[in-house]
Amino acid sequence: MLTGSLSTLYGVWGAAPNDVWAVGEGGTILHWDGARWSSIPSNTTATLRSVWGASAGDVWAVGDNGTAVHYTL
Repeated sequence: MLTGSLSTLYGVWGAAPNDVWAVGEGGTILHWDGARWSSIPSNTTATLRSVWGASAGDVWAVGDNGTAVHYTL
């Protein structure tokens, strides 16, 4: 599946087939809505290594140097 991102991706988590998150190099966060990937601002350039959510509206990405990014709806 093409994401449109040139960054290497390291972590993927999905709440549903139409709610999938991917993270990677340079603070890349991508979200799949069932039709297309969208880039989500992370406000970091650190490589993100893993992503997990407690729910579709409560998602955490973590990475190098203790970086943690929290996304809520």
